[in-house]
Amino acid sequence: MTLLIGAAIPFLVGLLVYISRRFRAGFRLLILTPVFTALGMAWASAPDLPRVLGFHDFYNQLHTDPRINIFFWHYTIDRIETESPVYAMGFMLLFVAFILAAWRELRLAEGEA
Repeated sequence: MTLLIGAAIPFLVGLLVYISRRFRAGFRLLILTPVFTALGMAWASAPDLPRVLGFHDFYNQLHTDPRINIFFWHYTIDRIETESPVYAMGFMLLFVAFILAAWRELRLAEGEA
């Protein structure tokens, strides 16, 4: 869930820009939105890196520290999170939205040429 929130925040900003430009996405928006979405996911999952790297004591300290909420509410979400296929569906929706926006821009660009 933390990853999905980390991805959703920059995605929603990109979506607002896309809507404000009357559903047109320039090259920068098509590149920067997925990049910032990936960076948001990386930021959201940063407190889990010590566990992946084998630093279990440090991970346990972070896991019990409410200050890690700066990583897109990681501490709070860890307290209430459950496993659910809804998260995977959320990622798929983000991915499909990126592909559809790029495909639409390509079709519009080919029609103008």
